[in-house]
This record gives sequence, structure tokens and C-alpha cells, in this order.
Amino acid sequence: MGADSRTRIGRERVMLMGTDRVFYLGLLGAPSLRNFGSLTVYASLQRPLRIALPGGDWVERDMAVVPPFQPHRIATDDQMIGAIMIEPESIDFGRLPAALQPTDGGPDAAMLERIRAAYAYLQRIGMSASVEGLDGDQLFWGEALPRRHLDPRVEMIVERIAQAPNAQYTAEECAAAAGLSFSRFLHVFKDDVGATFRKFRAWKRARSMLYHVTRRTTLLDVALEVGYPDSTHFSHSIRQVYGLPPREIFAGSRRLSLLVQERSRVRAA
Repeated sequence: MGADSRTRIGRERVMLMGTDRVFYLGLLGAPSLRNFGSLTVYASLQRPLRIALPGGDWVERDMAVVPPFQPHRIATDDQMIGAIMIEPESIDFGRLPAALQPTDGGPDAAMLERIRAAYAYLQRIGMSASVEGLDGDQLFWGEALPRRHLDPRVEMIVERIAQAPNAQYTAEECAAAAGLSFSRFLHVFKDDVGATFRKFRAWKRARSMLYHVTRRTTLLDVALEVGYPDSTHFSHSIRQVYGLPPREIFAGSRRLSLLVQERSRVRAA
């Protein structure tokens, strides 16, 4: 696809965030090692991005799909990048469109252009804050992604953690709530969700920080609100996930339009 045929994306930074999806258009920061618990789709805006896995070389791509909990580095010569986080417990990986499968194949040019057009639309939404009824999947993919069917006992715990990621739920408490023995619960949870209970809970807590990136408050206040005992643990944990300390993430979000999408409706925040 020639550069002159690409959707022109403005300079506005915007993030649409919901329970199962994050659609981010903004600054990338230094190419430090990051490790998200989501299926992550990176889309270049004008020039190709570069991606590297631990021990591997940098590879140039227009679009990259990274599996959950896969450490990686991303770099771009553009000022901004598109990053889409899809919670793995919400999708059936086996029925995803080919362009969203974590492979080394080339990008789907039509999907890449659709993603860029969707980001341009979000920029306009961010300025007007008129987001009622917005369907992120339809906007970015043109269809609803196939949902994963979880064991009802696991689904109950996943929902509980997603709704209150700052709560100090223990595996023992969740096993009891699910009506399973401790060992059986851990086995069923990992088999169904694709991650251990500990990793899943830690990811949801780190992910919940994104709801607060445009707030003008102290990092300690945010740390306590999202469930970390102090700012030291907060900074260490967030850096392990995002590759950047919280102070840099918050500094880079000063001009970000944050749109929060709830299960039943979408609202501007």
C-alpha cells in the first residue's frame, strides 16, 4: 500500500477503553521490554514499526500481533502508534480472523487500512466526546470477534476480578466461591483462561491503571486505588508490564482523550 493511499491520522491522542478491549492511539515511549496479558495488535500509522522478541532480531512490520504474556519490544519512527489490547478470556483464538492470529505472516492490507480509519474516527470522537453506542469491534474489525465459552465457575471468578481488579482476592477464596478444591480450581482456571490465576490477577490490576492515566493526582493515590500496597510496588509492577515507569506513562498521557466504554453503554471520561 503506497503512503499516499493511507488514511491520514491527526496528532490527537485518544484511548477507548472497555472491560475487554483497549484501543490506544498515542505515544509509544522507549522500546523497553513489555509483557501484556492481552492479545495485542500493533498498527503502524505511516512508517512501518519494528518488533523484537527476547533473543531475536528486530523485524519490520506494518502490523504486528503479539500473544498474551509474550515479552516483546516495539519501536517506531512515527511519533505515535496504534495498540489494541484484546482480553484473551473474551475471544475464541481458533476462530479469529487470520489477520489477528499471532503469526509471522504479512498484514491484511484492508484490515490495516480499516484500523487506521477507525483511529481517525476515534480522534474525532475524542474531540466531540459523542461516543454513545459505539461498538469497538464493529469499528475496527467490521464484525464481532468470536467469544470464548468459559466454564461457568471460572467465568464467575473472571467477572469478579474484572469488575474489582483492586480487590485482594486469593486463589483459596475464589476456589471456595467456585465450589472447587484449591488444586482443581487452579487447574481449571489455567486451562480455561490460558493463564495462571496469579498472572491473570496481576495483569488485571496493572491494566486497571489505564483508567487513571489522565488524572491529575499523586502516583501513590493511584497505586492505592488500583490495589498496590505502596508506590514502590506500583512502579515495579507497572514497569514489568508496560516497559515504562508510571510517571512516564502519566506524563505521556497529558493530552490524551480517554473514552471509557462500559458493558451497557459508552461514556466520555
